[in-house]
Amino acid sequence: MKRSSKISLVRIGVTVFSVAVVTPLQAEISYQFNGFGTVAVGKVLSGDVADPDFVSYKCPCFITDYNNGGIYQSNDGWSIQEESRIGAQLNVNFTDRLSLVTQVMARAVDSELSLEWAYLSYDLTDKLTLQAGRKRIPLYFYSEFQDVGFAYIWLRPPQTLYGWEASNYNGANLRYTENFSDWSMTANIYAGSETVDDAPYNSLYDSVPQDSRWDKIRGVDIELNRDWFTARLIYMTSENSTTERPDSDAFYSPPTDQTVLGLSLNADFGDWFVLSEMNLNKREDKADGLTIRSPASMVGAGYRYGKWTPFVSWSRFWDKSNNLELYEPERFTDTSFTLRYDINNNSSIKAQINRLQDKSLYNFVGNSTVAAISYDFIF
Repeated sequence: MKRSSKISLVRIGVTVFSVAVVTPLQAEISYQFNGFGTVAVGKVLSGDVADPDFVSYKCPCFITDYNNGGIYQSNDGWSIQEESRIGAQLNVNFTDRLSLVTQVMARAVDSELSLEWAYLSYDLTDKLTLQAGRKRIPLYFYSEFQDVGFAYIWLRPPQTLYGWEASNYNGANLRYTENFSDWSMTANIYAGSETVDDAPYNSLYDSVPQDSRWDKIRGVDIELNRDWFTARLIYMTSENSTTERPDSDAFYSPPTDQTVLGLSLNADFGDWFVLSEMNLNKREDKADGLTIRSPASMVGAGYRYGKWTPFVSWSRFWDKSNNLELYEPERFTDTSFTLRYDINNNSSIKAQINRLQDKSLYNFVGNSTVAAISYDFIF
């Protein structure tokens, strides 16, 4: 599958060099390189479905990654392809205030390089930072480090929430940080656009290759922290459209209006911790008068016992359509149990079982029980 963000290492080098030549020669440039990766294998253990052929997949099946098209199928054995990945990040500090961040990903699901981050960051003040370039759309609590499996408890974040056509944007954002009393706050506003060629998300639902565009992305996210409590609120709007290949080069018009609201409430008491996240995606198709509301939610609890952390979570995605003839809602719940073992400060092993209950109003992926094991690391 092709994506507009696919790049070569040469292009990254050109980007770094281009910024470096405009930096004052007397500036002392410093570099920091790090990386991360996940090696994961998974399998559909059991399940049932009304029709085993969903698009070009053999179901019951389980979608592991909507953004990148990962899916476990019932006729496959243990598979390493869907969720294994490796990434590298380069930070270049030109001055105390000016820096460049680039991040490259390679995923087994498509065997190509993709550019996830490539942005300049300039500290206007000690509290206000301007950033411009390519970044992750901060739709979810784990958006910025969703690819870094070592950074969160799940083997994968719940796909009931985490996954639409686009996950990145090209544009700019303004970030503000403040401390008051016992609270700390980070507020961020951003704007941009994204076009995904042969969008992997769309390929999960249609055998005809499609490009997807999110235009006029506008958003804000605010995060508050105090001791054991963290809260995060997001709001975003965009205009979405698609085009089929090779029949048409024109994106559908008028575009679909998208509005997203999200709230995360997390509590960490040391040994015990509770995670929750809620999201509402609303799409209004002007051409057909179709409105789709897609509320999604997740709650989970875990306990740290030395190097072991068991964790259980429940999540739900529940489409609502104002016209069932034009769009039949997709609905499912997902219960997961994760057991994580921290080998050291840089690596961990996770085992996870998911039980997906498909209650969609059309023949979707079916009910399934899925097992997966991963080795996550940073370096």
